[in-house]
Amino acid sequence: MKKLTLLAVLSCMILGLAGTASAVDLEGKGQFIFSMNLMDNSDFLAADKDGDQEDDLNFWFRARTEFRFIANENLWAVLYTQYKTRIGSDNNRNVDGNDGGDGSQLTVKRAYLQYRFPGTEIMTTAGLAPVDLPGAAAASMVLAGTERGLFSVSTPITDQIAIAAAYIRNTDRFQTDPGTDNQKDELDLFYAALPITIDGISATPYFAYSIVGQHSYVDTPLGLRAPAGTAYTKNANAWWVGTSFSMDMFDPIVFNADLVYGSVDADESRNDRSGFGMDASLAYTGLDFVQPKLVFAYTTGEDDETDNGSERLPTIENDFAFGTYYFGGSAFTSSDLDNANQQGFWTVGLSLEKISFFEKLSHDIHVLYIQGTNDKDLIKDGTNAAAVNAGASGIDADGNFLTTEDYAIEIDVNTTYQIYDELSAIVEFGYINMNLDKDTWENYPSAQGQARKGENSDALKLAVGLIYSF
Repeated sequence: MKKLTLLAVLSCMILGLAGTASAVDLEGKGQFIFSMNLMDNSDFLAADKDGDQEDDLNFWFRARTEFRFIANENLWAVLYTQYKTRIGSDNNRNVDGNDGGDGSQLTVKRAYLQYRFPGTEIMTTAGLAPVDLPGAAAASMVLAGTERGLFSVSTPITDQIAIAAAYIRNTDRFQTDPGTDNQKDELDLFYAALPITIDGISATPYFAYSIVGQHSYVDTPLGLRAPAGTAYTKNANAWWVGTSFSMDMFDPIVFNADLVYGSVDADESRNDRSGFGMDASLAYTGLDFVQPKLVFAYTTGEDDETDNGSERLPTIENDFAFGTYYFGGSAFTSSDLDNANQQGFWTVGLSLEKISFFEKLSHDIHVLYIQGTNDKDLIKDGTNAAAVNAGASGIDADGNFLTTEDYAIEIDVNTTYQIYDELSAIVEFGYINMNLDKDTWENYPSAQGQARKGENSDALKLAVGLIYSF
């Protein structure tokens, strides 16, 4: 009954707005996804070797719908909703949406307005809006693929150069601070970019600065923390400088790359963090039946000390992905490992995309070699390992954090059949051969508190589903 009531209220609200504001045009688009995900050994350790006691088979349904309320070409608002559920789970009974996480069913993901200042090309965006730092070869390693509180202004300066600036509210723990003291519980960002486009080349150099509140540590992303970090005693400062770069002047040869350096200056050196990340791709698009692409990425890794903080790139919401399994990148919900947040790796790979010999049927093949850049002694040394494990960095013996002695080989084979222009049937197969060094990890506890004892298990994924886009 509650579900019917909620749906009726939403329908009346949308129809009522369309009816009462005759000058407003209503546009809708969205995507409905149903998938069956069969995943095994996601922590690269079989259950009979003290790995996760995971449910291998899960069914997911996700519906996203975007409504645009358009007053004119210079003013509109967006309401973007999501319904998401793991079929058969307790969250089927949850209809209030709460925090928008996996346990929620109906949520508002985005709600924002955009307008151009009269007589100008100055665009303003305000509200709960999508936030994506520049990314060309892949999505940003620092902040992308998410929604945050945003106030941004952008405008072209010339036909080749534009400028953009934004204030981003990432987190704010308390609306009313507890106790008598003002809680420094916010994580805010200030962002500026200079998009440049000339014939055959485009780049977006940018700078971002963040104030990480002293009392926001509980909500501070793991990507800002150091291996043996502790709660802040005062605000921390973080900054990033980087650029995306694309070149197609030699079309059909297309080159994309991203570079970024970031730093966190905290209350003490053990909480500091700074590092570098880059990715690149080189694609050939001149063939009708396949698009080959070489990919490469590198991020700095930890040294063998904990007192000097972290040497990895600071991240807030990493959306980087090559392939469709280890790093992320799946077309479906909860059918990849999304293992990019820990950083400290390099990877090289070959993708054969849009392989097609028959109408409406296409395939993508990805092969990746992944190796860590983190010093093995950070994990192997008993004193360091105890400090890391006691810290709140999220470093675990689950194949997410890789040392220079660890490597993985990933193979993805994905098939898409276009039933209609709007409806696709997709099959994704993924395989990862993980090799975590026995001497490095044999005594480091896994998420279940058990030592790995030098054990490794290959990870497998089979995901089958339908995607309806309109």
